[in-house]
Amino acid sequence: MQQAAPSLLRLAGLGIAQQQQLGHQATRLFAAAAELRKAGAVPDGHLSSDLSPTACHIGLGRRRDLTLRQDLCLWRGDNKLALADVFKGKKVVLVGFPGGPVCVEKHIPGYIAQVDKLASMGMDKVVCVTVDEPAKVAELAAKPSLSGSSRVELLADRNGGLVRLLGLEIGTPESSGPKCQRYAAVVEDGVLLKLKVEGAPAELKVTDATSMINLVKCIYPNACK
Repeated sequence: MQQAAPSLLRLAGLGIAQQQQLGHQATRLFAAAAELRKAGAVPDGHLSSDLSPTACHIGLGRRRDLTLRQDLCLWRGDNKLALADVFKGKKVVLVGFPGGPVCVEKHIPGYIAQVDKLASMGMDKVVCVTVDEPAKVAELAAKPSLSGSSRVELLADRNGGLVRLLGLEIGTPESSGPKCQRYAAVVEDGVLLKLKVEGAPAELKVTDATSMINLVKCIYPNACK
């Protein structure tokens, strides 16, 4: 198969440089696949996750390391961020929001008000993600009510890759692309530990800042001060 690949590339009329580029891309894809196959035992404390079978459909049920998906990214304005850039080496509260008044008036401002408490419990930051164009999310992040803390960041899941990974995409009548359900999760070093999802996008019962503070207390009982 490896010998046949160069012949096929030559038949396709590709030059040497293009062949080499495709070869490098194939090598990276095979390496990523090998990492996914190496999904070993889940570390202690990760087994009691609230992930549903739907949320585990891409293998997160065995090893919930989001950073293994090197093909996915989030956006901070014009800057493209790999999931490893966002989550690796950090304790993060990941918040998914579908947009609308509940997000702008209650959900995200609630995290801004409580982020110091989360920081005192060892959480490095709160990352709020929605499926939209990066420019629109950057404009939203500039609103006075949503720009009160450097520890709370709004990022764009431009093509819905992350929300599809989690199995939490929903459709809306006014949009042909996916939107995300309202959810919140605790992620440590890229590994998704706990996930909470609202029963309806307009609800704010289990994903608000107070609920996540209580969840962090359960995960890290020695972190409470």
